[in-house]
Amino acid sequence: AGKLWLFEDDTRTYLAKDSRFPGWIDGADTLADSQSLLLRNTAEVALRHFGTWWMDLGATGWFDDPELWKVMRNLHRLDEVMLAQGPPFTPEVAAVVDERSILHTAFGSDVVTRPLIYEVRRPLGRMGTPYGQYLLSDVLNGEIPAKMLVFLAAWHLSKEERIQLRRINEGKLKIWCYAPGYLTEDEDPKTAMKELTGFELEDLSGTTAWAEPTDRGRQLGLTAGFGVKRPIQPLLAVVDAKPEEILATYPNGAAAVALRRLPDGPSLFVGVPNLTSELLRLAARQAGVHLFCQEDANIYANGPFITIHAAQDGDLAIDTGMRTNVWDYLTGESLGQGPRLSLVMQKGETRILVCGERIVATAAESSQAGE
Repeated sequence: AGKLWLFEDDTRTYLAKDSRFPGWIDGADTLADSQSLLLRNTAEVALRHFGTWWMDLGATGWFDDPELWKVMRNLHRLDEVMLAQGPPFTPEVAAVVDERSILHTAFGSDVVTRPLIYEVRRPLGRMGTPYGQYLLSDVLNGEIPAKMLVFLAAWHLSKEERIQLRRINEGKLKIWCYAPGYLTEDEDPKTAMKELTGFELEDLSGTTAWAEPTDRGRQLGLTAGFGVKRPIQPLLAVVDAKPEEILATYPNGAAAVALRRLPDGPSLFVGVPNLTSELLRLAARQAGVHLFCQEDANIYANGPFITIHAAQDGDLAIDTGMRTNVWDYLTGESLGQGPRLSLVMQKGETRILVCGERIVATAAESSQAGE
């Protein structure tokens, strides 16, 4: 779009004691954990081609330790490679928001927008493959090549926009979140939603916005319920779904999540204002998206680099998607031959893999030269 995204990284490092600034709950308590978070975030910046600054909230010395700045030095070589020959960041998953739809939210709407627009970044980030964030206008202009589009807010669309979305994304999997096409001016909302999603949707009342997996949903990988455990309006359910299409239901048994194969590609309706990494992985498999891992982990990949941030302790099976040699960027160590390898990682650990030609961090090269 001809713009540079600037990411303000206000990670609470181990030096931010007794702070109550934003981010204080999820910050780091040790130097090593602080370095791991900054390594993850700054590597993401390089691989996604945007800018960053480390923000010392309150000017209280959050980054006042030379050991933290070694992260920047370690990523210098990666920066050089990406600046010189790094391809555009074109992930196979796109999260899409429409500014005009957001304008229609009212007081108290954070019950929908907080989990669906703000907190959804957690499951999107941990689904096991990179994703990008876009405006609906980018999609309508045909600028997004992703195989899977997650329409987080497509609530107010003209008839022309609905037709354009279906036409321009033919063959791709579309996830329609919460109330797709619900807000209309002169049209019947049911007709508009059916035209957009391929599902017949109706308003519900007397139940909470919580979805529990069906047997079919569990067969495809869903294990946990999700949503908001309170009534919200509107709340929509699929009324024309076949049993094999229903992946999760509301407490009253109505279809909350349904997957249908249409002539222009798979369509996944999610009525609750939330998503999970399990559901996103399920959709990614249906869409033919390459998953670098089949469990929760933050993955950022572009060019020869794959950054991995572990969400739990244990072995993590990685599929690089390339039959090439794989190296540890920070240490220069050979990790074997791709596409498949196993990494033993601790929760919160960040590793950067290099596929193909061996590229190592400046600090690693200096260390080896000293030896």
